[in-house]
Amino acid sequence: MSEGVYENSDGFEDNKPNAMKNTDIDGQLYGNVGAFKPSPRVGVVASDNRAIKDSEDKRNTLFQSFSLYKINATEERDQLQTRYNNLTKERDQLQTRYNNLTKERDHIQAKLFVIEQHCQKGWRYFDSSLYFLSTETKTWKESRQDCLERVADLVIINSNKEQTFLFNLHTRAWIGLTDSVTEGTWKWVDGTTLTTGYWGTGQPDNGGLFSGQQDCVEIYYRQDDPVQTWNDDKCGTNHNWIYEKAV
Repeated sequence: MSEGVYENSDGFEDNKPNAMKNTDIDGQLYGNVGAFKPSPRVGVVASDNRAIKDSEDKRNTLFQSFSLYKINATEERDQLQTRYNNLTKERDQLQTRYNNLTKERDHIQAKLFVIEQHCQKGWRYFDSSLYFLSTETKTWKESRQDCLERVADLVIINSNKEQTFLFNLHTRAWIGLTDSVTEGTWKWVDGTTLTTGYWGTGQPDNGGLFSGQQDCVEIYYRQDDPVQTWNDDKCGTNHNWIYEKAV
């Protein structure tokens, strides 16, 4: 029977949990400490978290750098676009100016050609017009008709300078002034009313004592005063005449 007791005793001891096998206090303490030893997995997780944070920091830094680059690139692009637009506008203005200068040059060249051609035929150039003194005499009406056939007209005197220029031709000739439509209302051949006249002393007198419907005007040469050289005369009288053609 004692053998059974021992057997049971051995069996009971074998069935106790491992933590209870060591009955001494030190052994039990060491066993408990071993039960709470940190797992190696904790360090791995911490390392992974640091890696993730570093990755996020790098991503944020990269994103900020890219955003700043994008802003700078956009500003630079806008500045370049503005400069391009300004240069395009300036180019167009220069092109327009060039075109205008080209037209002006062509106009001047054409004008010089016309002046040269007419001057070779005896015309005289003064202040943007060409003048020609006829070599024959005709009535005022016939004189004007001849002017029109040459794409010109009887001269219209618009200034003191032009009057002096014509005076220096030292001639007696019809000019484009008449009051044949309304007596006393002097009008130029272009329909404008006379504002400044260069009449000789006592003129216009419509013939004075020998009144005879003197409705057309001639310029004549006199030595004393170049701005008092107009005289009204009968339109049917034959005189030389002065053509005028604008250039």
